Amino acid sequence: MNTINETIFALATPPGRSALQIIRISGEGSARLLRKMTGVLPKPRSAHYTEIALDYGPVDQALVLFFKGPASSTGEDMAELHLHGSPILGRMVMEWIELQPRCRLADHGEFSRRAFLNGKINLDQAEGIADLIDADTTAQHQQAIRQLDGVLSDATENWRMQLIALSGELEALIDFADEELPADVENRVLSGIEGLSAAMQNALNTASSGLINRDGFKIAILGRPNAGKSTFLNRWTGDERAIVSDEAGTTRDLVQVSLDLGGIAVHLTDTAGIRHDSDVGQVEEEGIRRALKAACDAQMVLMLIDHRDDDVLATYATLLQALRDIIPDGVVPEIIPVLTKADILEKNTVLPEWLMISAETGIGMVELDKLIRERISALTDGMEAPLLTRHRHISAVTQAADALDRAAMLSLHDAPELIAEEFRLAATSLGRISGRVDVEDLLDHIFTSFCIGK
Repeated sequence: MNTINETIFALATPPGRSALQIIRISGEGSARLLRKMTGVLPKPRSAHYTEIALDYGPVDQALVLFFKGPASSTGEDMAELHLHGSPILGRMVMEWIELQPRCRLADHGEFSRRAFLNGKINLDQAEGIADLIDADTTAQHQQAIRQLDGVLSDATENWRMQLIALSGELEALIDFADEELPADVENRVLSGIEGLSAAMQNALNTASSGLINRDGFKIAILGRPNAGKSTFLNRWTGDERAIVSDEAGTTRDLVQVSLDLGGIAVHLTDTAGIRHDSDVGQVEEEGIRRALKAACDAQMVLMLIDHRDDDVLATYATLLQALRDIIPDGVVPEIIPVLTKADILEKNTVLPEWLMISAETGIGMVELDKLIRERISALTDGMEAPLLTRHRHISAVTQAADALDRAAMLSLHDAPELIAEEFRLAATSLGRISGRVDVEDLLDHIFTSFCIGK
């Protein structure tokens, strides 16, 4: 079993050939390893250019840094080796370190985990580090920076301290239950519940925007075979990602592409054509099942319909029913119906409320792109920066808000001890966000999503 007393190391830069590579070391053996490799221990927090030598002789000229704990990112003694970017060099150095007493390769996210355990960061800030590394858009980057700065933990800790203060007011009521309830105490408790409930509800109201910024916006392309779905995907993304053919049913599996639309990550999924004819084989049937599931998981469905269909409204109704049949609660994602192949005007099918496009020539593509951007912006713009960015955060604040709602329904005169218990439950839920209480079961799940050197 890995222990906190062991010295850990890892490559902190992407593997492969490069100008530089950085090896991070953390633990009580960091200073000893630096002395063995360089002959000196650099002044803390200062870069030192020196020769790196292993048991069999010099291997590199490099910059080394030493950070004396607790004034380091992990709270422990730390070292960094800034080597030249030869893969064989990095491998030689790490193999040598691994042979030293009580040294081992770090687990995923173990540097950040040690930083959390040593009180250098909160749990939500650790999640912010992971989000910052994974950010692909400006919205994801800005949101991750806010969380790394402690905006979420500052807010939730403030709410938690207010709950503790209100609990202190209730303790006096419980201890002197036979005496008349002071009006100022009652007012403070009631106004405190009201203010906290409003703040938490405001955070929950912007949570959907936080999830979209972090996880992206999912759009599924749905339609009958040969409706032009793959041609549309290729045209919109500017890349030949999907096979296009006059043969119906070319797409059998999901084809997924990610785009950056105005700073928001948009995950676009092309799907198999939906049909229920008697000649549908097992492979195509599985493709149809996956197509409908992708549509159910999406926040928006582009329903592409060939304008030459005998009855486009009937086609739309059939596709919509197929979608509704597999959604348990009947809540269908937002659907944008689109008529395709506008460059082939074999029949005059025009529905004013529907867009008409030609992915082949580009007719209507600008208008559709604008509509999609507007719909996404409506969900993310015009509101304050979201506080909650993960389902874990939303669940914790929801539990705390529910506890306050229950407390508001109780009588201060008759059941102050029950209100105090609801305050305790709310404070515990909020404490889980920053990792102040009851988080052992979360640590493995959170930190295993990190890269090795973080």
